[in-house]
Amino acid sequence: MKKLLFIAIIITTLISSKAIAQPFVDIVNFSTQTFSSPYKDTARWKNKTDSYYLNLFFPKEFKNGNVLLIRINSELMNATFKPDSSYSSKLAYVSVPLGFQFLSKNKKWKTVTMVIPKIASDFKGTVNDKDFQLGGIVLENYIVNEKLKIKAGLYYNREAFGDFYMPLVGVDWAATGRINFYGILPTNYKVEFNLVRNKLYTGLNFKSFTRSFRLSQQENYDYVRYNEIQLKLFVDYFIYKKLLLFGEVGYSIGKSPWQYKYNTKDEAFYNPIYMPLKPYPTFNIGIAYRIRTDLMK
Repeated sequence: MKKLLFIAIIITTLISSKAIAQPFVDIVNFSTQTFSSPYKDTARWKNKTDSYYLNLFFPKEFKNGNVLLIRINSELMNATFKPDSSYSSKLAYVSVPLGFQFLSKNKKWKTVTMVIPKIASDFKGTVNDKDFQLGGIVLENYIVNEKLKIKAGLYYNREAFGDFYMPLVGVDWAATGRINFYGILPTNYKVEFNLVRNKLYTGLNFKSFTRSFRLSQQENYDYVRYNEIQLKLFVDYFIYKKLLLFGEVGYSIGKSPWQYKYNTKDEAFYNPIYMPLKPYPTFNIGIAYRIRTDLMK
């Protein structure tokens, strides 16, 4: 009984919540991404980077329709200098976004506010205030009708390089029974086609994600900034009920992870791992426990 109640709460929350800006939500999501690219100044050396992501989501809906939103997001990025693999480095972050969705009386408006504490570091020494980042998001959602939703807001984070502000806009549009447009620009937007009804989905995904990691004292508290901009083809396949396998292949045109001097915006190319790379193809595979909200209507 408790299990059924928990699932019912999640489903109700997902149908009412557009903070996730998509017709589904992943309660658990694990994926790995890899890329390999030569450096811009030479074709003799390459950088190979493998990233691992784990995301968890815990919603709690109240009687008045307001929703408590709790997430845990994490990434581990392992980079290696080829062919001399003695040069390698690991970066990681853990964030715990905590937020609340407020539902208007007419149920046309939803306001999402969220605070996002994060620790992002190479974790080679004791974690301190230099590794801590604090951000937040305010997102207003207007439901035009069942097929059209509009979003606008603002994202902020105190990155290792300073204050980072990003305006957000989005449109979720169920164009047909099989074609969906959804997401928030400039961070993530998808065009999705249901190839096999309720089983196999494919489409295009645009992703832009800026983040920074503080290095340890032995690296003079420098930091690494990663401006990830990708265009990818994705395939999602439900192998059993809500258990999903997914894969993505695409191309990155943003800046690879670069090292910068402490408390400045000056490049510090001391470590051969974090130097400018040529644009590169990316590959991503993962598994998720996914609930499609559009199937619940």
